[in-house]
Amino acid sequence: MSAIIIRAGQWEEDRSRIRVRIWREDEQQPFVDLVLGDWRHRLYREVPALTLSHIATENGVANPPKIYHKDYHDENNPFLYDLVGECEE
Repeated sequence: MSAIIIRAGQWEEDRSRIRVRIWREDEQQPFVDLVLGDWRHRLYREVPALTLSHIATENGVANPPKIYHKDYHDENNPFLYDLVGECEE
């Protein structure tokens, strides 16, 4: 079984939007790559882990992670990070 990696963070083209990518550990490209719309963006701001788990479930991940950790891009900027979760497929 391979691990599923879920990563969500600021979208490069528009930092006010959130981009979600989901891929298998042994693959190069994500099988889910989307930018959250307005409704999901608001939901993500309130309950990020629940929102990411729901998106993963919708896209075929049977047991999405319950806990996500922050992966910081810049140690001097505490607001620039991705949420990352891993689970077994």
